[in-house]
Amino acid sequence: MEWSAPGYTEVRQLGAGGSGRVVLAVHDDTGVKVAIKYLNEQLRRDPAALARFQSEARLLTTVRDQHIATMWEYIQEPDGAAIVMELVNGVSLRALLRENGTTGPEAALVVLKGSLLGLARAHTLGLVHRDYKPENVLVREDGVSKLVDFGIAVREGTAAHPEGTPPYMAPEMWAGGPASAATDVYAATAVFFECLTGHRPYRSTEPSVLGYQHLHAPIPVQDAPEPVRELITRGMAKEPERRPAGAAEFVTELEAVARAAYGEDWEERGRRRLAALVGLLALLWPLPQAATPQVGTAVTRTVFRAMRANAVRMSVGAGLAVAVAVAAVVALNNRVPVTPVDTVAAAPSETPELNPAQLGTPTPTLPTETPEVVDPSAIASVPVAVVPSVSAPPTDPATGPVTDPSTDPQVTNPALTNPPATKSPPTKTSAKPTTKSTTKKPAKPTTKPPTEPSTKPATPTPTITPVPPTGVSALSLGRLTLSEDNVASGSIAVRATGTAEVTLTARLTVGGTTVRSTQARLRGALSYTRSFSHTLPERPCGENVTLTVTTSPAAPDGARSSTVAVPACPTEVTSLRAALAVAQAPGRAVSVRVVVGASGTAAIPMSARLSLNGEQVLSRQATLSGQRSYIRAFSHAFAKRPCGGTLSVHVTAGSRQTSAQATVPCPAGVARIAILRAVLSTGGKAVATVGVTTLNEQAVRLSVAFTVAGRTIGSRVLELAGKTAYAETVAFAARKVSCGVGWSVTASAGGKSDSASGRTPACPPEPSESPSQPPTDKKPSENPTETPKPEE
Repeated sequence: MEWSAPGYTEVRQLGAGGSGRVVLAVHDDTGVKVAIKYLNEQLRRDPAALARFQSEARLLTTVRDQHIATMWEYIQEPDGAAIVMELVNGVSLRALLRENGTTGPEAALVVLKGSLLGLARAHTLGLVHRDYKPENVLVREDGVSKLVDFGIAVREGTAAHPEGTPPYMAPEMWAGGPASAATDVYAATAVFFECLTGHRPYRSTEPSVLGYQHLHAPIPVQDAPEPVRELITRGMAKEPERRPAGAAEFVTELEAVARAAYGEDWEERGRRRLAALVGLLALLWPLPQAATPQVGTAVTRTVFRAMRANAVRMSVGAGLAVAVAVAAVVALNNRVPVTPVDTVAAAPSETPELNPAQLGTPTPTLPTETPEVVDPSAIASVPVAVVPSVSAPPTDPATGPVTDPSTDPQVTNPALTNPPATKSPPTKTSAKPTTKSTTKKPAKPTTKPPTEPSTKPATPTPTITPVPPTGVSALSLGRLTLSEDNVASGSIAVRATGTAEVTLTARLTVGGTTVRSTQARLRGALSYTRSFSHTLPERPCGENVTLTVTTSPAAPDGARSSTVAVPACPTEVTSLRAALAVAQAPGRAVSVRVVVGASGTAAIPMSARLSLNGEQVLSRQATLSGQRSYIRAFSHAFAKRPCGGTLSVHVTAGSRQTSAQATVPCPAGVARIAILRAVLSTGGKAVATVGVTTLNEQAVRLSVAFTVAGRTIGSRVLELAGKTAYAETVAFAARKVSCGVGWSVTASAGGKSDSASGRTPACPPEPSESPSQPPTDKKPSENPTETPKPEE
């Protein structure tokens, strides 16, 4: 059996290809329907293919836009890998073109605009999609398009092996040049051309010919409608610098051309056209067309909680294990809680939008304590005063609310009813029984009076029956919005059954924590519109902002709420520092320390490259997330100490770069010094041979001095470098040296020294005049400083 993502139940397969399959699935805890992209088993075992799949997941965690399909989470286990995506209920642009041939100019402009907006979001993060094509554009049932598949996306400026779909590859891709935002602009314009004409700009099936066409063939703009030819010429220029600088800039040009050619409402007509074309392919939708939303706000909040249990992490780089994403983090075999992903796009809110006709003119922000000032004229127009009641009156299924005058506190005070209706009936009934009882039958007045008072007062009942306690018949809340200035605002409409007081309570929460609660007392009318606004102290990045309104008495369906999911704010690197440290000689290790400061907790890619004398020694990569400051360190040991070499480290984190340098110091060190030979002749010639062994090839200074009878007859200083072993001979000349005197030689280098000493031969004794001393035949030694050898 094929591996399936834990926590999800597969419904059916939506598509399959060489890289894997895509299935429709249901999240077990919440019932939310998602699309799961599984990596082919064979590719999962290929480290390069798995790395690309993981890279796509990492990139999608940083790209959050309404024109890009949202990624909920990445799951990787020993048996499989999957990306859980937002389910886009619609069809691919390829399916539309296959079925209809063309979309029409306005619809094509809508597709191009939506795609460019999604690409612009990726470009602001330094990403290039590189594989924009009709298969990777999904068109929803309402005509809104979403971009998918960032499998071969790269950082802008990357000159990688050419990849993409040949019919839409920009000329620089064919030439092996670096990818840029202009690369995606070219592909989007080529798809735009196909939407207009029903065929691709260049249609050769031979790759070499197709590449030549993209590089050199004229753009076939004559096949496209005349008003948009300039857009195609700009977007498909052969040189990247002649295209619009970015997707956002191209959108501005597109809107100007569209308004001039097709009028101010071109976009609305184009979207309706797309929705109609998608509707014709309803059988291909992942979900059948439904009149009610799939899930509501309450379910969406549950998704946030449930996703935490299913997110996993993966270590990346070559040794630095760090968390990979804000919401859908990558982990090998270790599922851990992470910050929840923005999931509102998975399903529309169940809260109905407020009808503009109900809102009327917006009123000021809800007051906290001061009651609303009521127009006296409005109160005077009310025929019966009503005291609000907490509980609703009993209800008769046939006649509606039933009020018991004996128990209802509202009718115990005669001032609350109609005075003329209560005074006139007793006057009439008291006169008639008096006359009849004296002239006619006395028995009848005793039976009729009880009946008449009980029936006659029933006639004016609609006039004297108290008005039921005021209730709330309808409560509506418009869509909550959050401005760029962090102002949360929404519109509220209330319908009441009476004019008595209704208490309206509005509560604003961020991430489940109440940040603002306010009340307003409404009275004197049957309908009210109020606006709510509150300025948040900071952007609630990655959080849900919810406005909940309730009334007392309660509305028929209870509270109303509206939620806006704030995307994770792009995290920027605010500070970046790097430092190098070299071990003391003769150590061979060098360590690198990197300190990163960030504006948020979203993922930050980091890379570090260590070089010696300009040649790269090693590199490290990591993805930082979950904190606002990071410290990363790594070290490297050389085979031998690079004495005198220059070490440098270059670090990139997010959009920032820094570097550090250090020179490897190697102070001269002498391991051994020895005087190998030393002689002094009586003729005054002194010779010494000194041996020196050093720790490295750095220069050392050797000093040699010769002393005879306490007097220095010569000294010499030698510079030694380039080797680690030396044998140096020095010679000195002095005047004739007397016999029997002492001499010494001293050598020193690098704090070490050695010495040798001796004496010249003893002077011969004075010749003796004594005749008894026998003469000798021995000759004196030729070398007066050498000791005579004994005779054999």
